[in-house]
Amino acid sequence: MASTVTFATVARDWWERYMLQGNTDYAEESWRRLEREVMPRLGDKPLAKITAPTILTILRHIEQRGTLVVARKIKSHISQIMRYGIACGLVSRDPARDLGWALTPHKCKPRAAITEPRQIGQLMSSIEHYRNQQRRCSLKLEALLFVRPGELSSAAWGEIEWDTSIWRIPAAKMKMKRPHNVPLSRQALDVLRELQPITGKTQWLFPSRWDKTRHETGHVLNLALRRMGYGPETMTAHGFRAMAATTLSEMGWASEVIERQLAHVDKNQVRAAYQRSDLLTERRKMLQAWADYLDLRCAQAILGR
Repeated sequence: MASTVTFATVARDWWERYMLQGNTDYAEESWRRLEREVMPRLGDKPLAKITAPTILTILRHIEQRGTLVVARKIKSHISQIMRYGIACGLVSRDPARDLGWALTPHKCKPRAAITEPRQIGQLMSSIEHYRNQQRRCSLKLEALLFVRPGELSSAAWGEIEWDTSIWRIPAAKMKMKRPHNVPLSRQALDVLRELQPITGKTQWLFPSRWDKTRHETGHVLNLALRRMGYGPETMTAHGFRAMAATTLSEMGWASEVIERQLAHVDKNQVRAAYQRSDLLTERRKMLQAWADYLDLRCAQAILGR
């Protein structure tokens, strides 16, 4: 019986018992990735018949697309599923365990970002003329608020406080697992009002095109940038954060206010323990000034200045 249990069966059991106990958004994204990248090749195979060369073929195919990080995440998931199979007495070894050395090393490098004022204006003008209204709204909000793309894509309408003009992101959605309050400028509120008739009846600000019960992933922002003609070497979704941080610093805003808006945690644990204030008043002023700056640059670009 154990020799006939398929990879898909064990993977689903592993996912429900292990992955769903943590961050559900990450768990769902991981399952979609497994469905897309792994299940077509391994789903129907008995767990005991899966070999290292078969897994490596899948990972190399992913690498060929240039997504080295995804290949390593997939390798990690497959390995965890196989080790879960070992614990259940279905197999005796994990064929993915020793594949790390066979994968292309991933070298971290800064994500591309536009920081020159005229180019910022041209970018905002391109966003303003983007045809898809939902995507245009997501690009505008990313530029205005410069949160992590994953935080924006998983934003829920219930997190928006209209009376206080604050978006309250729960800790579970944040990289550092701390709640984050984002002040909303007048322009950000205008974008939300534009978006509400489109997606306001769903849970998410940006529901998936294919399944309205799920939200989009941050990857769609990169796809939109590519359609606008911005290659990965020029601008990325994560690059909106660098664009804002660099420009706001040049405008004279204090680094601690910028860092708090970026939701960065001070690496000095003693100092971080005493930084209780979220500098909300200062960040509200800064985000309004940033929104006004983007409006000005966009107008200048449209006028050809």
